[in-house]
Amino acid sequence: MPPSKKTRFSDYFALGKTQVQLDFVDIPMETDIPLFVDPYAMHISSQDWLRECGNAVVEYFQILIDSIKRDRDKVVLQLLDNFHEPNETHLGMSSGRPSGRGWGPTQAKQLHEALKNSAAVRTGNLQDLGDFEMFIPGIGPDKISDLATNIIKGDLLQYTEEQCRLLGIPTEQVNAGRYWDSSQRNFISRYTDLPLYAGGPIMLVPKLAVRVRLVPDSDQFYSRFVLDYLEAELIDANDSLVTVLKNGKKKVLRSDLKERFQYTREDLYKFSRQHPEILKRYKETLPNKARPISDLDIEWQQPFPRDLDVGDLIPRLDNIPPGKANADRYHSEIVGLLSAIFYPSLANPRKEQPVDDGRKRIDITYDNAADSGFFSQIVNQHRIFAPYILVECKNYAEDPENPELDQLQGRFSRKRGRFGLLICRSVDKPELMIKRCKDVVNNSDGVIIVLEDNDIKEMLSLRKIKGDDGVSDYMREKLRQILM
Repeated sequence: MPPSKKTRFSDYFALGKTQVQLDFVDIPMETDIPLFVDPYAMHISSQDWLRECGNAVVEYFQILIDSIKRDRDKVVLQLLDNFHEPNETHLGMSSGRPSGRGWGPTQAKQLHEALKNSAAVRTGNLQDLGDFEMFIPGIGPDKISDLATNIIKGDLLQYTEEQCRLLGIPTEQVNAGRYWDSSQRNFISRYTDLPLYAGGPIMLVPKLAVRVRLVPDSDQFYSRFVLDYLEAELIDANDSLVTVLKNGKKKVLRSDLKERFQYTREDLYKFSRQHPEILKRYKETLPNKARPISDLDIEWQQPFPRDLDVGDLIPRLDNIPPGKANADRYHSEIVGLLSAIFYPSLANPRKEQPVDDGRKRIDITYDNAADSGFFSQIVNQHRIFAPYILVECKNYAEDPENPELDQLQGRFSRKRGRFGLLICRSVDKPELMIKRCKDVVNNSDGVIIVLEDNDIKEMLSLRKIKGDDGVSDYMREKLRQILM
């Protein structure tokens, strides 16, 4: 049956997973989803990989601004002319099939002129890419998202390859086009293995990298900070726009304020220079607004939203018999369920990650992206080194024993971290298992928590009812049993 407008990436490639089980945006195949790659959110991310992507964007724009200030027009056009609209991501504002219209020389020149004539660029007071959206005319969230995507495209290509290996998605080798290489400070191109749809490549984007709207927002800065300041000034001056309410409070109608103070982007920049304390106060609010997008937020942006209920995932493990023959199936299911339970704390899952020069493999590794909750607590309170969470899956009918714990403990290192999860079907002797986990703590500086199917099901239920707090409390109790 041919794809319909409701077909998503997970449908087309028969992944059998919903958005909550995927680390990336489950894009619609026949149109775009109005989400944007946010360089500010990446730049302050707790996940090392995303933060490095954000740093690459900052580095690129510093080179661009320096070139503009030095009137190196040829270099500037070379830096801008390599951009194109990244239709491979299916993110943005297109209502139909991604158009592929690209940037081209004309748009590059227009952007060059906008930047060159901007007081914000000339004075060198742009602190991050978010300032472009706030202070430079003609650069909206879609353009900034496109710019950022082009800059981190090399990282997204690698991410897509890894996710396709993880989920068994078929790929073909294609020319990925040009993208920014931070190490060479230049645009390069290469062939890569990508999934194809309707003859065109698809590039996946992690959920942690996108937002419904960019965190730095000129409209919010104007309406919530600039106008609030101006209202206070008018009240102090007893201006004609001031109205006295019945309770004696003085107020200026927001519509009257907007009518008198119709600010352009350049005006906002001038205001921020005259009142840096207001801009500083606004920017202090941004980290709280940069929190990761939820699966429900993503679903609401879909052209055809679907119900998301993590409770529906609870029975999935019951249909997988224990034993070696179904080990891969169990492994694949666990990847999706852990993502559903622990997102956004755990991200970027990788399957059978080779370590120690390829001599060993870890079933699953997750990046520890937590800035709150259990996986933040183990680092900041318990002082357990855990940049990555190492996971081993055992589809055994019987309890895992010391060799299985030793295997996972042997994957610990000063680079990868010293925290692991051992996932198994059931534990018939829980007291003995806790003792074995205590031995790991006592004989090393690492921690292993064993989770059986019932633990996975319980955390899915807690996730549905109590969210992240319920899951974190459950994991804290698991850790307490080992440490006490």
